[in-house]
Amino acid sequence: MTRKDMETLLLTDPFNLQLRLDLANLYVAEKLYREASAQYSIILSQNKAHTEALEGMRNCQAQLETERGSAGLEAPLNPEEGHVPGRLALVQGHEENGNRSNVVSLHQVAKKESVKFSDIVGMQALKDTLRLKVIEPFKNPGLFAKFSKKRGDGILLYGPPGCGKTMFAKAIAHECDLEFISVDISDILSMYIGGSENNLARVFERARSSKPCVLFFDELDALAISRSKVQSHHSRTLVNELLNQMDGVGKSNEDILILGATNMPWDIDAAAKRPGRFSRLIFVPPLDQAARRELFRLKLHVIPTEKDINLDHLAQSSEGFSGADIDGLIEAAKERALLDMIRKNSERAITMSDLLAAMDEVTPSCHDWMRTAENLVKFGGVGSGYKDLARYLRA
Repeated sequence: MTRKDMETLLLTDPFNLQLRLDLANLYVAEKLYREASAQYSIILSQNKAHTEALEGMRNCQAQLETERGSAGLEAPLNPEEGHVPGRLALVQGHEENGNRSNVVSLHQVAKKESVKFSDIVGMQALKDTLRLKVIEPFKNPGLFAKFSKKRGDGILLYGPPGCGKTMFAKAIAHECDLEFISVDISDILSMYIGGSENNLARVFERARSSKPCVLFFDELDALAISRSKVQSHHSRTLVNELLNQMDGVGKSNEDILILGATNMPWDIDAAAKRPGRFSRLIFVPPLDQAARRELFRLKLHVIPTEKDINLDHLAQSSEGFSGADIDGLIEAAKERALLDMIRKNSERAITMSDLLAAMDEVTPSCHDWMRTAENLVKFGGVGSGYKDLARYLRA
């Protein structure tokens, strides 16, 4: 069997440890030590006592250290940590310009995020909540271990679109000093029967080989839609696979912080929101007035503006505007100013009138979402899990 055949076969049977071991040994024979290390690492993530994989990893470690030492580079990570830098793929060596429909690889998507809480304007109450419920268990594991409180869990960030849910997920990873693995729906969905489920399983295996880490699913409602609302068998089995992976049957998700973000939490399957899965729902509200003022200040500071800009008035007049809405408002003001410059053939800065005129053109996206949320919380029977949202609506 050729290397290409083994790589392709591994796609259909990604948990075949003997096949993966044979592929790793073949990489060693071809002196592809980094690729071999990646395969040995995946084997050890599933069976830490696998003697052949341990021996193979040590051999690759020695070869890589020799190569790096001769090149004056730093040594690779300890193989016992179960993590190899660079690309970590379930299938290696595929043709980059060839037919990718049959050979798919999971690339290195984990990285240390640079977004900090201090980069997010306002939202202090939400930051305090996230520090207590999410960040401190990772930064002070000893304290939480005394109460048999495990690190890692599922947390669902929900709220209107454009209010920073993805930004908060990245900031959480930075504050916890964890690798951040972001998963898009396009990484999961496949046109082939069973392909989506296999892709989802590979994502979780990737996270388990990188512990501790943050595993982030954006637009979770598209992946975990309520099974009572769909008729497609494919959608149901994909939700079942997600629930199975989150339960960690035969595996351990400890030290994996699973974050989800959605604008439609009521469309997510109820089983995904029970304790042990996405057990904590945290509401990410629209920006308050102080946060909107600061965002206007930061955005307008880097472009030419007149001295008549009244930040307080802009903040008061933009109730219900998300951060994305404010970006859109400023872009509309820029377009008005540029069009005027083209017509008059003279340059000028953005004025307060440009911003106010743009504000009339931009519809705040939070208003429709809040009206829908209010109706669902009051009359829609979505359950009692939206206490943060209910308190916000009362206020």
